[in-house]
Amino acid sequence: MPETSPKVRFAHFRFDPRKDLLGEGPLSEVYRAEDEKLKRTIALKILRAHVDLDPEADERFEREARHTSNLVHPNIATIYEYGEDAGRRYIAMEYLQGRTLDKIIKDQQLGLEEALRIALQLTSALALVHRNGLIHRDLKPANVMVLHDGGIKLLDFGIARANGEATITQHGMLVGTVLYMSPEQVRGDELDARSDVFALGAMLYHGISGTLPFPGNSFPEVCMAILDAKPKPLGQVRPGIPQAFDDFIMRCMAAEPDQRYPNAEVANGVLMAIADAMAPTRTAERANYLTGHLVLVPIRSSPDRAGFAIDLRKDIASELSRAGMSTTLLSDENVASDMRADFTLRGEVELEGFKGVLRLVLEHYKSQDLTQTREVWRADVEHVDSDEWAIQGGLVRSAVRQLRKQLAEHSLQPDEPKLRDPDGARQYALRGHEVLHRGMTKHLLASISLFRRAIELDSRSALAYSGLAEALVRKYLYWDGDESFLGESREQARRALAFDASCAEAHTSLGFGYHLTGLLVDAQREYRLAIQLNQNEWLSHRLLGALLSREGNFKAASPLLQRAIALRPSYISTYDHLYYVLQRLDRYQEAIETADRGIEAARKQIVRVPDDQDSRLHLAMLLARMGLRDEASGELQRAHEIGPKDGFTSFQIAQVHAVLGNPNESIEALSNAQQRGYFIRSEQRNTEFDFLRGLPAFQKLL
Repeated sequence: MPETSPKVRFAHFRFDPRKDLLGEGPLSEVYRAEDEKLKRTIALKILRAHVDLDPEADERFEREARHTSNLVHPNIATIYEYGEDAGRRYIAMEYLQGRTLDKIIKDQQLGLEEALRIALQLTSALALVHRNGLIHRDLKPANVMVLHDGGIKLLDFGIARANGEATITQHGMLVGTVLYMSPEQVRGDELDARSDVFALGAMLYHGISGTLPFPGNSFPEVCMAILDAKPKPLGQVRPGIPQAFDDFIMRCMAAEPDQRYPNAEVANGVLMAIADAMAPTRTAERANYLTGHLVLVPIRSSPDRAGFAIDLRKDIASELSRAGMSTTLLSDENVASDMRADFTLRGEVELEGFKGVLRLVLEHYKSQDLTQTREVWRADVEHVDSDEWAIQGGLVRSAVRQLRKQLAEHSLQPDEPKLRDPDGARQYALRGHEVLHRGMTKHLLASISLFRRAIELDSRSALAYSGLAEALVRKYLYWDGDESFLGESREQARRALAFDASCAEAHTSLGFGYHLTGLLVDAQREYRLAIQLNQNEWLSHRLLGALLSREGNFKAASPLLQRAIALRPSYISTYDHLYYVLQRLDRYQEAIETADRGIEAARKQIVRVPDDQDSRLHLAMLLARMGLRDEASGELQRAHEIGPKDGFTSFQIAQVHAVLGNPNESIEALSNAQQRGYFIRSEQRNTEFDFLRGLPAFQKLL
């Protein structure tokens, strides 16, 4: 009979010391155990008795339990209990079924999709760690459990430290696992979240490439390699990694902390944008939105297949038209010089037995000059079937799938400019942004004219296209929620990015459109990417702060809104959002000071720009919040006199009346806003109207 060992009891747990051993280190052992009280399987971590190697082991063990128990996240292992039995301390934690990342990458390199999936979950977990003021300090593959269902769990907070918490070790002492340490950690300097970001990059580099970024045959060699901070570019070690992901990892491992992402929350936002760009659904969304005009000349074929070729061309044209592309079928191969077109599609088809082959050539015209053309794509499409109709359908599907991708990409490429006055265009675009944020419908229309004038002066002005994109989102809001404006807005934002891939304002406009339509994850991604591209992009700070505030994440919203005010102190609505956030954080004195600053800034702005309706209405809101009813009512009266038939004005007046506790006046103003085109259903989540929700008149409006 096989030899067995009896289960032992430790506190209220039972386990087999041999069979249930999950892992061990110099200071502790981990067992799979049964909790006899709660009748569940747990992982039991027991500190070794009489530890002499590390005199701070007890404190470190307690620290792990304390820090981890305060972190509730799907990607962080859950601590159930911390205690002591017979002089030995233990931690009872969630039992995880999977493999640690170090064991996985020892066997194989991570695939791109797997690496990205792990990185997204890991940065999500670390974002919570950093938001709680903690630094993990020992981020390594052995502390990342990859579960059997594809999820991950971050483990071992034994040497994690909170900001301001007394360190276990003395300054200058090396703590952690050297292979993934940041240069400042190797030097024994004071650390912040950017040290974890460095370790994250080093882990991903190792997992994807299969090689350590800082190799060495000894401890001193590894330390010197890290301090030298010159890892071989990832693309040279593992070719084929998308450039954006490569850049992300290398930036994480920048030698200077200031050159890295400031924390895991920012890193997670950038990763979400990378994942979105790589996702098939995102590609399909872009390909489905086609613009321009395509001319299809007759598809060549043998005489006995002429009818097949004619039907094939009609089906291709029909499918592309459904995707938004304007098409024209010509009777011969000659394209008239006076015809307006962006592309020409030529083709030749052959049928041999059960196989059909369609050869296609796509040509792109420059600036509507049909004498100047260039071939932009050529491909052979094949389909095999015993039925001729099935062959035709298969060829059409394959051809259209590839054509949509090509047409979407090339329709967004910059045209040759007919006129360029970049300085003049920039002035018009900046003026357009300033006028747009005054609020009223007349300001919206004026800003659109300014943006279009900027584009006339410089057809490559990304700032103008992004401004036009934002204005069109507002037009959706002001024009009864007409979604065609959102489609046009996305097109203008994409044009901005085609001319300038680093245009932060374009991502802000995309996020704004997602935000208003309830796609909050997509909105957050775009806002975070905008901020990453330009730390001074004030509107993304403002909008992301407002979004997080509505989701109840006041701690994250506060610094974003404070930054937005610092960047654009004349935009008054940000003060109002920050006032609310500080109230919810029980920072009442700061909230009052913020409201006072906002009131002062609003009055100065109105003196400078008397018709800045947005500033006047948010001044009224701040006055209402501070209990200054008469002053608030006076500003509402002046706002109504300025825009008596303006939908935006009526909606904002409704919000202020709601804060003042005037339900009848609020509902009347909401009704006026709706009658004048304002899409009030987009504001169904607005907490200002909570006390109206039980009223039949309010329900009828929505």
